[in-house]
Amino acid sequence: MVDRVAARAHETIDRVAAKAGPAVEKLRESASTYREQLHAKADRLGALEEQWIDSARSYVREHPFTSLAVAAVAGMVIAKIFSSSHHR
Repeated sequence: MVDRVAARAHETIDRVAAKAGPAVEKLRESASTYREQLHAKADRLGALEEQWIDSARSYVREHPFTSLAVAAVAGMVIAKIFSSSHHR
């Protein structure tokens, strides 16, 4: 009786393993594909960031006084926000 139960358990495990193998491989391939897509998107985002930085640098070089004025106003707004949040 124990031998039959053990034999059936081994058969069941073998069947499950045979079915799980392809599923695990498919999951591994999907993960690899998603990883590649994520890396490609990160590369595109990095390139976009570089374009924005280059654009900002160009703007500052072409309009230095306007850039200083915008930076000063932004600094005052940020200072006002932080000073009012500390008083609460």
